[in-house]
Amino acid sequence: EKNFTSELHIPLPGTNGPRPRLSSGAYHLNVLQDGTYVNMNGLQNVEFSEGCWEMIWRDRAAAGLIVCGLKLNQDARRNDMVLEKGNNYITFPVWSKEGLQKRQFCKLESQAKYKEFEMARDEELQKMAKSSNILMKALHYRNAVAATENMDNTGLHNMVDVPSGNDVIEIGAGLQLVQTGTVWCKSGPFRSYHQKLLGSAAVENSK
Repeated sequence: EKNFTSELHIPLPGTNGPRPRLSSGAYHLNVLQDGTYVNMNGLQNVEFSEGCWEMIWRDRAAAGLIVCGLKLNQDARRNDMVLEKGNNYITFPVWSKEGLQKRQFCKLESQAKYKEFEMARDEELQKMAKSSNILMKALHYRNAVAATENMDNTGLHNMVDVPSGNDVIEIGAGLQLVQTGTVWCKSGPFRSYHQKLLGSAAVENSK
């Protein structure tokens, strides 16, 4: 159910944030089963309410986010750990199938180039260690530095968030959801960027 009355769901970072045009709008999220955990008092229920979700996608971006919002009705305590009552969020990256395939191909190319330059660097360092000629040592060191710069220039460090095919599930025509996400909470308006990371979340493929 889309665009249901705002009083029935907690605020969302897209719908209620500074750039609502990037959001799909709020949809209702059914909580099929309460969570549970065990503490010194035995099995405890974790009750959520006001469930909602949205998809946030920047213009011309290959990936976006699915954000689920849930209100925790009371504190959940286990030993020294406390999950405080209030608004909690779960975020999962989502890719277009075509966009992910392109990025995965670029990542594979960058990985191959990175490995090539890494081997060249290691070879030059070995030569430097074995050489007794100070000029040759300097030459091999310069070559090792150049290979290290080439490793950085592959851009592989910018692709750490590109998932493999085993890390995503298909959720609709042309959409791939990353199965690992983050759990976080926030107090105050979404126009400020401060949020508290609580942990991670995982989606299981029901097939």
